Amino acid sequence: MKVLTIFFDRLERGAIMKKAKSGIAFGGGGTRGIAHLGVIRVLQEFNISFDMVAGNSAGSIAGALYAADIPWEKLYDFVLNLRDKNVLPRKPHLITYMSPELVENLADCFLKGMSFQDLHRPFCAVAVDIKRGQLETLKEGSVSKALSASCAVPGVFQPVCIGDKAYIDGGTLRSIPTRELRDMGAEIVVGVNLNADRNHGTDSLKRINVFLTAYNLSANINSVVCERYADLMLRPDLEGQARYSFKNIETMLRIGEDTARERIHDIRRLLDTEIKEKRAEQNG
Repeated sequence: MKVLTIFFDRLERGAIMKKAKSGIAFGGGGTRGIAHLGVIRVLQEFNISFDMVAGNSAGSIAGALYAADIPWEKLYDFVLNLRDKNVLPRKPHLITYMSPELVENLADCFLKGMSFQDLHRPFCAVAVDIKRGQLETLKEGSVSKALSASCAVPGVFQPVCIGDKAYIDGGTLRSIPTRELRDMGAEIVVGVNLNADRNHGTDSLKRINVFLTAYNLSANINSVVCERYADLMLRPDLEGQARYSFKNIETMLRIGEDTARERIHDIRRLLDTEIKEKRAEQNG
């Protein structure tokens, strides 16, 4: 009886409350997305688990794997032996589109036909409905199909058709889906920006360098807007790492790990502080 009295007394005063919901957003970056696996390793090693997940492009793949609770050891074993898995094209497609089935096959090595409801925590991938020119959050049906839509880089992959809609890479409008986590109900948001080096100019006036620099500066504004919705943003230093090469897998894994380890106490403090602040507000 005394225990019940204490329980209801605390409940009345707001001392007992639900834990603040947290979310992590994995941004796009092509093959730089390998660094996300380094971040996931550190999160798992420190037993830090977010309540919900969102991802864009390469970050959608990492986000889905994290939401499915795939152990980092399996992810590392796979990516370090990627060229032996027979899932990559033998030659790059320089003229024709690459098939989005490439992404589906990669994802299904782990997800094996999972639907969003099969994942261990809420997850969404972002993609752009090319016909309407609008961003959409994909959170129903086949996860691997949604990932292929989110990864459909214009000019590289064919647009992905789901129902009567055709989708391209979500990074066109949302490079890091932090806002989508807020919409899902996350009160604490951590993001991972793989393209923090896109704010640099160039000394070269060659046509291709001017074009790429202009594109990167424009894309960087996208990331800056996304960062405003985050409480904390991890920015792995991937300058010099190509977005289309698998040559430096070990290096990108290490960079992801190092970045997460450097900020792990900040992440823990953020989660703990937010919860304490909520309790303080409840107690008046």
